[in-house]
Amino acid sequence: MKTYYETPNGCLYHGNCLEIMPTLADKSIDLIVADPPYNIGKVVSWDKWKRQADYIEWLGSVFLECQRVLKDNGSFYWFHNDMEQIAEIMTWIKKHTMFVFKQFIVWNKRFSGARNKGFLDGFIEVDGLRNYQKMAEYCLFYTFQDDNYIREHYRGLLNKIGLKPNDFNKWMWGKGYCKNKSNIASHLFGYNQQVNPPAREITCHLAEFFGEDSYKRVTFNNQKTHHSVWNYEIAEKAGHVTPKPVPLIENIIKHSSTEGDTVLDNCAGSGTTAIACERLNRKWIACEISEEYCKIIAKRIESERKQLKMF
Repeated sequence: MKTYYETPNGCLYHGNCLEIMPTLADKSIDLIVADPPYNIGKVVSWDKWKRQADYIEWLGSVFLECQRVLKDNGSFYWFHNDMEQIAEIMTWIKKHTMFVFKQFIVWNKRFSGARNKGFLDGFIEVDGLRNYQKMAEYCLFYTFQDDNYIREHYRGLLNKIGLKPNDFNKWMWGKGYCKNKSNIASHLFGYNQQVNPPAREITCHLAEFFGEDSYKRVTFNNQKTHHSVWNYEIAEKAGHVTPKPVPLIENIIKHSSTEGDTVLDNCAGSGTTAIACERLNRKWIACEISEEYCKIIAKRIESERKQLKMF
């Protein structure tokens, strides 16, 4: 492992991610965007295992390191395109990790207005087809918190101090102290001095749980633009056979991090995640085992940084 390239925002490490990631601190990463080999033989030297079981074991080791370094309120995205292997990986994750499945995202490559739609149309117009042509890849979204996480802890804490949720709701929202239930933490502090004594006592108890130092909800900045099917152009090769489009990765970063957060890409490939982070003012850590690809990444980021300085 060695530092191959650095910017004020991030660092590219040349080496095996299973050697690099153990050097990162526990719970130090806000967002992980993983684009690992798919084990489909795209490039035999790095995308094919003799046995699927060996591939799952390797990927599982990577995901366990992802679990260790990701913050409690962090998000984890990983890409793949083989459904049978995805099913095996999801089962492994459920059995061996604390990750909670959130969404299955389809990257649709053939859509109205796509630059190369005419070219892709040719693949579905072939006579004699006996199956649907695949024009998509998949991205799976995980966190450590499920949809009931806050509700369960909130109700558990109220129960501990002998109160029912309706009692608290009546005091806080019935009196008009809180207008937006989705942002309970700020209301607990902001209106603490205005509510009546029973509610003020409740907020003191809840503040211990919902306070900034003790609890943070998973970051999700709704861009009001996407559902679970994403239309993005196929990226130009950029010296790599399977690059992801920068706008696609930017979308993940916008939704699941804030400025200044740290994003990890443990299989950096052509450096798309690092470029997206440079554009969006996120810190980044990238691992890439191929020195050839490290050269490509460094060159792309240098070019990107020069472009950014022009504006």
